[in-house]
Amino acid sequence: MRYIIITVMAFLLPVAAESQPMIKAKAPGFSLLDQRDQQVNLHQLEGKVIVLIASDKEGTRQNPAWRKAITDRYGERVFMQGVADLRKVPFFLKGSFKRDFQKDQTSIILDWNGEIFKTYGLAENVSNIVLIDKKGSVQYLHSGSAEPGAVDDLFREIDRCLE
Repeated sequence: MRYIIITVMAFLLPVAAESQPMIKAKAPGFSLLDQRDQQVNLHQLEGKVIVLIASDKEGTRQNPAWRKAITDRYGERVFMQGVADLRKVPFFLKGSFKRDFQKDQTSIILDWNGEIFKTYGLAENVSNIVLIDKKGSVQYLHSGSAEPGAVDDLFREIDRCLE
């Protein structure tokens, strides 16, 4: 029995270590359009602490709680960027979706091909948080709702990035 447990652990430990391979790595660049056809280029944002709040349609319910928590604590000290995963939108509805997003006052990247989601390994059906420091490295990744523990973890990392 002990050998089975040791064997299982030998396989699981490397998986756990690689579960967030992007942490501390240079954030993969992207250059996509938001809902107003404004180019959003990650490299143009270097020098700022950036929080990407990314989701598909199902995950959008969780985004306001993240946005409020971050805005209430940090205001303008961090740059928040919305990202909408629109891979599942049929081509004939793209114009309608884009018009719906134009009602939002904040910039939302329209990720029609799921480029950011694939590159960063983001999850479907939930809100995804990506924290990028001033040097352009990923410092925090989280998929899920703004539970107190997750918000505290994010705040701890943002505070470290702002030092």
